[in-house]
Amino acid sequence: MKIVVLASGSKGNATYIEHEGFRLLIDAGISRRQLDLRLQQRVKTLKPIDAILITHEHRDHTSGLASLMNHNKALLYTTKETFKALNHTVSEACFRPLEIHQNHQIGPLFVTVFPISHDASNPIGFQLTTARGKRLVYMTDTGYIPQTYYETLRNADFYIFEANYDVALLFNSGRPYYLKKRIDSVKGHLSNADSAYHLAQLVGENTKGFILAHPSAECNTEHHVIETFNSVFESYDLNLSAFAFEIASQTEPSQRYIIE
Repeated sequence: MKIVVLASGSKGNATYIEHEGFRLLIDAGISRRQLDLRLQQRVKTLKPIDAILITHEHRDHTSGLASLMNHNKALLYTTKETFKALNHTVSEACFRPLEIHQNHQIGPLFVTVFPISHDASNPIGFQLTTARGKRLVYMTDTGYIPQTYYETLRNADFYIFEANYDVALLFNSGRPYYLKKRIDSVKGHLSNADSAYHLAQLVGENTKGFILAHPSAECNTEHHVIETFNSVFESYDLNLSAFAFEIASQTEPSQRYIIE
């Protein structure tokens, strides 16, 4: 399984995954032009996208969806509630509903769908599994993760996991107080500390690495992320340097990661 986070942040999100020649996107919050440019940087060849998985309807995850669907003739996978919230920007003929807590086969991948906690219609995260049992967990845009998820999501081969903000930077920012509270709520986003705490309990001997996604441009920095993760991981007797580790960017694609 090949993985590239093409864009991540409040201005647009899209992640490319390829397995056995099957190509899919998780979220489509960038234009088709930007998608092609970033794929050329990391994948080199531009071939049609077969499927697009949408986590929720917010524009930073869907603004490029209609154009990408029309160009690629891809199938759209999301919940019925999210599809309805898209207001018919995509033909229903292309839509394939996803059910919470169900396993779906999409191309050669087995996709487990789980609910996340965000202020959207029915937001979801994904666990993608190959026939050989290699697993990718994708979870962003959530303010809360129940510990009951740990058993299912523990010891995946790779994680794409939200680390949106530093608490002090957020509450010292010039943002309106209601927005600060929304971000810091159970229906908002994961802070660096929350993200590190959860990942420290999820990573295992199979885990090769993780990408920290959806970083705030105003309320987070690379220094704050690394400092927090080092501190939390050390408290769990983990060494951050033991993992392939990257903070996703709004403007540049991540490195290409391969799970074999």
